Amino acid sequence: MKLSRKLTTVLAGLIVATGVATCQIWQPLNQQPTFGAGAMLLLTDGTVLVHSEQSNSQNWYKLTPDITGSYVNGTWSQVASLPSGYSPLYFGSAVLPDGRVVIEGGEYNNLTAVWTNQGAIYNPLKNKWTSIAPPSGWNRIGDSPSVVLGDGTYMQSNCCDRPPKTALLDPSTLTWTATG
Repeated sequence: MKLSRKLTTVLAGLIVATGVATCQIWQPLNQQPTFGAGAMLLLTDGTVLVHSEQSNSQNWYKLTPDITGSYVNGTWSQVASLPSGYSPLYFGSAVLPDGRVVIEGGEYNNLTAVWTNQGAIYNPLKNKWTSIAPPSGWNRIGDSPSVVLGDGTYMQSNCCDRPPKTALLDPSTLTWTATG
């Protein structure tokens, strides 16, 4: 009898929680972006960094929530552009634990299908992008997967080598270590 009562209580709680979860709805932003939005990254300060996909752009924008934390009523501002010659589309990206953003590769660069090995890191405190050299011997990265590991290290693979390669970026020194 006790088990049945506990099970009933748990199921009732789940039903209520399901009802609350389904109450979430999408809402349009009151201030729509004036550019074609591409990759989006939620930064550690609560702002959203957004890449402009228009013509494989070097341009990035930031959506800042209003004083109550509402993105619906947030405002857009342009941030620093990528380094000269780097205008990727479909790239690896991640937010590092210290708040910086790293992007690597790109299936396209400057509207050309090249599977580029270029990369950059964005410092939101300085509003500046800095180029990052690719891992040693990598000619292409393209639109390959990436991840931030539990220890804060950025891991990047490349799209086109066989066998595939992966490397780790030390976020403090911006140096790569091949992993195989």
